[in-house]
Amino acid sequence: MAKHYTFNPHTLSYETLGVPLKVRICRILIVVGLGCALSTALIYIFSYFYETPRAAFVRQQNEVLQIKYDFLLQRLHQTDDELNELMLRDNRVYRSIFEADPIPLSIRESGLGGTGRYERLLANVQTEQMAKSLMFMDKITKKVYIQSKSFDEIGMYAHEKEEMIFCIPSIQPINLSDPKVHFSSSFGWRSDPFYQTGRFHSGIDFGGPTGTSIYATGSGMVEKAEFNWGGYGYMVLIDHGFGYHTRYAHLSAINVQKGEKVTRGQIVGLMGNTGRSKGTHLHYEVLFKDKAVNPINFFNNDISEEEYNKIITALKDNANKPAMEY
Repeated sequence: MAKHYTFNPHTLSYETLGVPLKVRICRILIVVGLGCALSTALIYIFSYFYETPRAAFVRQQNEVLQIKYDFLLQRLHQTDDELNELMLRDNRVYRSIFEADPIPLSIRESGLGGTGRYERLLANVQTEQMAKSLMFMDKITKKVYIQSKSFDEIGMYAHEKEEMIFCIPSIQPINLSDPKVHFSSSFGWRSDPFYQTGRFHSGIDFGGPTGTSIYATGSGMVEKAEFNWGGYGYMVLIDHGFGYHTRYAHLSAINVQKGEKVTRGQIVGLMGNTGRSKGTHLHYEVLFKDKAVNPINFFNNDISEEEYNKIITALKDNANKPAMEY
């Protein structure tokens, strides 16, 4: 820097001219400012074209996290697809088998609430992917919970169906392999053997010798075991639950008592000729919700197709014959 001089008339010499302090401070600040600006510009330019070790480490970490989130979302989508398939099978197959109403899609797809619980994460670009993953996981969690409750319900239905299988009257009330036993009258409108007028026959009749064993066609509880003065004679009425009852009438003897639990195949009485009857036989009824139904529809669970067809043929052959009783 060039020095400035001034002539001193008293000493007749040139002396160095001093720089004021303020000027020197300003000059220093200018130099420092220019240095900082230049340094900042150089750092910016360098960071723009070249990464610092820390920036490179952070970038690599973010890339790893992004890959993990992408993989997580992929697995979540796969899980959701499998869950949707299970839900579809549950509605169309499992619940259909057990006659249960399907669960509406609106209930299965319902979430755990709005996006308010994720607002802070969604507001940040770095955590947006995390928020979306959490929302998807919550949705799947709700679906799994509903499906789990559905399976619990299906399990209960299955248990009831298993119990129902043993309770529904589904075997023959008499041993048809005995050559002395035969069908004597079918279900439906027939001629009254006493008055020769048309009357509805609410069961089917089996003829045979007195004392032939009569079997409970399903498990249940004996509702009545008494002499019926209305025409049934000695009779047993069994409540099988699920809306089903069976009646065994005109017995010569009763082997059970009211309130007793019986199992399918248990002997409940012996064939006889009591009550309004014109010969030794069993009058057998199946009632569903207090309405008489054709017992022949329940005979195909313990016999072969050939045997079942023989029964149908025998009933047709006896269709025009008078019933033993009504």
